[in-house]
Amino acid sequence: MKTIQLQCTLLSDVIISETSATTGNRHSLDFIPGNNFLGIAASKLYDKENEKTHLLFHSGKVRFGDAHPSLSGIRGVRIPAVVFTPKLKDGADERYFHHLLPADLPKEIREKQLKQCRDGFYVFDGEQATEVNVGKTFALKSAYDSGNRCSQDHQLFGYEALNKGLTLYFEVELDDEATRYAEELTAALCGTRHLGRSRTAQYGLVEIKQASFQQLKSDAAVANEEVLVYADGRLVFLDEHGLPTFQPTLRQLGFEGEGEILWEKSQVRTFSYAPWNFKRQAFDSQRCGIEKGSVLVVKANNTPKPTSYIGHYKQEGFGRVVYNPDILSKNKADQEGKAMFKFEGQKKTRSEEPRKEVKETPLLAYLKRAQEKDKRVFDVQKVVNKFVNKHADKFKGERFASQWGSIRSLAMVTSDATKLKESVITFLDHGVAKKQWDENGRRECLEEVMNTPNINLQELLINLASEMAKECKD
Repeated sequence: MKTIQLQCTLLSDVIISETSATTGNRHSLDFIPGNNFLGIAASKLYDKENEKTHLLFHSGKVRFGDAHPSLSGIRGVRIPAVVFTPKLKDGADERYFHHLLPADLPKEIREKQLKQCRDGFYVFDGEQATEVNVGKTFALKSAYDSGNRCSQDHQLFGYEALNKGLTLYFEVELDDEATRYAEELTAALCGTRHLGRSRTAQYGLVEIKQASFQQLKSDAAVANEEVLVYADGRLVFLDEHGLPTFQPTLRQLGFEGEGEILWEKSQVRTFSYAPWNFKRQAFDSQRCGIEKGSVLVVKANNTPKPTSYIGHYKQEGFGRVVYNPDILSKNKADQEGKAMFKFEGQKKTRSEEPRKEVKETPLLAYLKRAQEKDKRVFDVQKVVNKFVNKHADKFKGERFASQWGSIRSLAMVTSDATKLKESVITFLDHGVAKKQWDENGRRECLEEVMNTPNINLQELLINLASEMAKECKD
């Protein structure tokens, strides 16, 4: 058997929907199923149906694994369903293994109200478990009416997508019969590719290349003892009637001989969906199975392989299991079932790259102008308020209300500061109002405010005349 290890980096947001439904609240998976990579390889190599294509894509001799979010050269795994955490704040940093907890829980553990950990991918390194941040973005879209060249009415829908920049690792396993096609298969997968939904829009661009990484390790299973079967991939089993079942037999789990499944110690989560067949333009039969991260506890008298593919749809990444993974079995010495490794979130590192300059756009230019205008208005209003509070008593009387109205009219038609100032001075020197403006220092205070530096004179006089006219009538 030959194994090809590959790295997938998201160059854009990628949509991997949980179901093929087109209505309702749709969510994105937090990993990339292996059938996406099978499709990429088939698009390059499946020119016609023959022995080669049957061997690569239909026989199960080639298995395209799921791509998991990863860190530091270690492939992440879905947190095992047997991991429990306290519901209350007391002991929130502790983790317990359900299958190792005693039947009669101590009072201090019962009071913590343990709950199952269900979401998230973790990288296990020694006694440290680090969560991999899987960012998602939701976008609201609308169907396009090509006839009217606009959005269609009542055709809104949303997409949740994995954010670009995420790094994922996956494997492709080839049995001995298919190893001669390993190089050809690698060339078909590597490079810039598209996967997921809306590939013709802004979604789905990825880069695939060969890269070595560390997989989940297994301990040797010992006969006549409990064996943990960890579902690294989703598992699909059929009963003797060909119907989906959530209760596999020992033989379906990879064991030979006698034994039993200890359901009271197992933690199983399920899924169900119907895949869309693009070639036939129809849905395939419903797939019901055991979700990734589930753990089954088996008591058997034989030792299975450390890792294996079981169940159906193996070529699409379904069925990968790990027996007695070291992340679960190495802590059996702890009598209270407490996990020895520590869980923590992914540490965010500050980028050392210099910040790129933002390109000027019409929208940014408009926002800058609006910001500058808001600042100017604030400065003008500040000067106006100061003038009104200091000199309002000098202009009391109806006769000055019309004078300020005339000054406002001059400001409305003249934007040039020099010409506006000349027009106001000419107005103050003309007519019977000249004597009144010269009295009581009225002219001096007006000329002083018109000489305010770094101010828009037109806006100043318009606002000042409006406020003073109100003061004259009070």
